[in-house]
Amino acid sequence: MIQQNKGESKGLVLVVDDSLIALELVAEILGVSGYSVIKAENGERALTLAQESTPDLILLDIRMPGMDGYEVCRRLKADSRTADIPITFLSALDDTSALLEGFRLGAVDYIAKPYHVEEVLARVRTQVELRKLKLDLEEMVQERTAQLENEMVARMQKTEELLESRQKLQELSGHMEEVREEERKYIARELHDEMGQVLSVLHIDLVQLSSELDKPVSQSQKKLSDIIRMLDQVADSARTISENLRPGMLDVLGLAAAIQHHVKKIMDSTNIQFELKMNQDEFNIDTGTATAVFRIFQESITNVIRHAQAKNVEVKLVSLGHELILVVQDDGCGMVEKVAGQRRGFGILGMQERVNLLGGAILIESTPGQGTRIEVNFPIRDVESF
Repeated sequence: MIQQNKGESKGLVLVVDDSLIALELVAEILGVSGYSVIKAENGERALTLAQESTPDLILLDIRMPGMDGYEVCRRLKADSRTADIPITFLSALDDTSALLEGFRLGAVDYIAKPYHVEEVLARVRTQVELRKLKLDLEEMVQERTAQLENEMVARMQKTEELLESRQKLQELSGHMEEVREEERKYIARELHDEMGQVLSVLHIDLVQLSSELDKPVSQSQKKLSDIIRMLDQVADSARTISENLRPGMLDVLGLAAAIQHHVKKIMDSTNIQFELKMNQDEFNIDTGTATAVFRIFQESITNVIRHAQAKNVEVKLVSLGHELILVVQDDGCGMVEKVAGQRRGFGILGMQERVNLLGGAILIESTPGQGTRIEVNFPIRDVESF
């Protein structure tokens, strides 16, 4: 049974003594002074109570019949549940060797009999406060250790994310260089195969025509018609190359017209049907945003043509307050969990980079067999500030 004073307890003390008078005396001293007290009259009971209640301090009499204080101390220190509880011996012995044996077994202090109230309270207060300080310190250490472990995990995750981002940027950079090289090859091929050949033929025809200037005009008319036709062909090739590099309509007529033109061109060259919805004839946005939106739209349509096997595509471009929303949705085969093909993966990564640079957001939803939906949200910046 616990003896306790009214009010908040200063600590829980287990008193062990085979003398009922001594036991009650110590319990009374401690109880009046604000401590909760558990009493045990023998060693076996002391071990049980110590395991059940985990007191802040054990006051243990050395001289007890049966199991003496030394054996009780030895067993308490051998049990992980009670090993950390401080033990103060109660002793009438005036034998230094006996006290040293108690300290060797793990005791932290001793109180000599007969008891002096001030001494008992002073020694108990010291050990209880030391015990609480130790427990508080261990709790602080555990909390700090847990905090450091969490911070370390967070830093490791951050490091992994940074390494992954760096790897993606390196791959994207390599892909962009590959794309540039492909564009160079395309332009070189177009210049050589189309314009180069036509210009060579023009050169030959002009040389021949110059040698026939003394002949009647009627004989040179067909040659002039052929030269004009080839010049038109050169102009068409130049426009095609220029349009592939950057749609001139985007700069001249704006984003809405450029998207309409691109949709018509794709419908003329494929069997894909488009439904285009826009809530404005033109969008009052800056050049950078217009270019990003068009390139993302272009890349989305390219993915549809190359991979989606779609029959129908819905394109929405709407301006809502300070936000521009582009949605491209197809009824194709959808994407598997890991995007098939490096080029397609890089295409999506490139779109994400364009969106991030302008502070927007991109959402890609796809289910195998049920098509793909790409939604991009851009903040609309004040055109007058550019």
